[in-house]
Amino acid sequence: MKSTKPISLKQILIGSSVDFLNQEEMQCLSTQEGLPELISQLLYYKEEGKALYPQIYIFDDLDLVRKILGNSQICYIGKGKKNKDTMLKALKKCAPLTENGWVIYILRQEDAFEYGVLKAGGSIVSMSIAEALIERGSADAKAILVHQIAEKLIEVQGIKADTLLVSYSNNDAVSYSPLKNQIQFIETIVKNIKNELKDPARNFFKKIFLEVLQKGHGTLACVIDSNKHTLPHKLQDGIELKERINITKSIADLLEKKDLQANSVLEGHFSLITGMMESDGITVFTNNGQIAAYNVFVKNSKKQTSTTGGARSRAFLILSGMIKNGIESAYIQSQDGKIEFKDEK
Repeated sequence: MKSTKPISLKQILIGSSVDFLNQEEMQCLSTQEGLPELISQLLYYKEEGKALYPQIYIFDDLDLVRKILGNSQICYIGKGKKNKDTMLKALKKCAPLTENGWVIYILRQEDAFEYGVLKAGGSIVSMSIAEALIERGSADAKAILVHQIAEKLIEVQGIKADTLLVSYSNNDAVSYSPLKNQIQFIETIVKNIKNELKDPARNFFKKIFLEVLQKGHGTLACVIDSNKHTLPHKLQDGIELKERINITKSIADLLEKKDLQANSVLEGHFSLITGMMESDGITVFTNNGQIAAYNVFVKNSKKQTSTTGGARSRAFLILSGMIKNGIESAYIQSQDGKIEFKDEK
């Protein structure tokens, strides 16, 4: 009679969580038990049938976090015993509130977990909470971020520890975050922006690309030289904007005026560009932060007629072949969150 060999994904997650918390110097039995549960719950997380992508921050010092974030808002929701059930309750109660920049926080206290939502940043171009607390964070803050960054892909980040990427897809093991390629592509969009505007522009585009990624839309994009006032011949089958969307000008207006109207203009651009990237075809950016065209299509050459893959993959190959010959970089994002990027390097 054949024996049964049980395989527990939960035990793998617990082991990885223990190692992660040790590296972060945030050892805690309750967090160790709750972290794998949060990871599992975030997969396909929905409330009332609506897919949600909440960011969950776990930390020990709320006052220090507020000091790091500067302009922040806190909404306390509840408190409970220091166990995994309270962590899951925090997700359940707070996830529906995480729209328009709000994130979940779980504050670890001596014998309890406090939870609620927080928001930081004065405008749409402000530095993200993830960048302030994690990417540029201080080891004194001891913060952890848990979130779903793409379909079937959960990321756990800390300040000291190696990032955990938990993939539930059928693809090969993910060796690094797809956001790495995304950020590299954004760097080509902001390359020729003035230094004083580069950071807010980078923040703005990061939020757009993350929005498209989390919605599960595939997309294609490329970057052209801003000095070229007409599109390359191969990119002329689409909708070329009569007046390019000038993000840097709108950002400069916001930083100068600091009023609601200027912020509203950028929020309008955000929705518009997101919609363009979710349309069929290619969105064309310039290397000084402008949007030149969208819904652009390219045709296969005779040499590429036998190329395998879908239409989007074939178009990406054509774009890749245009690098140094009309475009500076090419970007493809599949519906399952896989991202590829190519540039002149």
